[in-house]
Amino acid sequence: MKATPEQLDEMFVALSRYTRLRDRALHTGIWNGRNGSLETAAYRALFVLRNGPMRSRDLADRLVTDPSTTSRHVAQLVKEGFVRREAHPEDGRASQLVLTYDGREKVCEIAESRRRLVGETVEDWSAEEFEIFVRLLGRFVDAVETRIFPCTTKAD
Repeated sequence: MKATPEQLDEMFVALSRYTRLRDRALHTGIWNGRNGSLETAAYRALFVLRNGPMRSRDLADRLVTDPSTTSRHVAQLVKEGFVRREAHPEDGRASQLVLTYDGREKVCEIAESRRRLVGETVEDWSAEEFEIFVRLLGRFVDAVETRIFPCTTKAD
């Protein structure tokens, strides 16, 4: 299929609108339950860390960000009490990042808030429409990621 320039422009407008709305929702407390000082990417780190401890450089790889940006986000998460640094069990010289109890609670809070918001938003869609949307969106994101970052692992 060959998309027309108009179709591509319309898609970019929709994606930009969604990104702005999502960021605004996060910063106004709609998704995070309060007016937080954390950047959106810092919250994304919580969702990656819920799968288990990891080194900062591994987190940067998973988030597809540079190490200095990840370090800044980790510092915010540590300050908020959502993440702690621990000695790596196999290499005591290195540290790993571990989600705290408060961090796990924050992940649950954000996940529940966004499920509720998006669920209410698409409640008049059929199950088939939503399934198609999720499948196509995932396929699109995978294709973009492969094209832009062919050697990275998928981010959360």
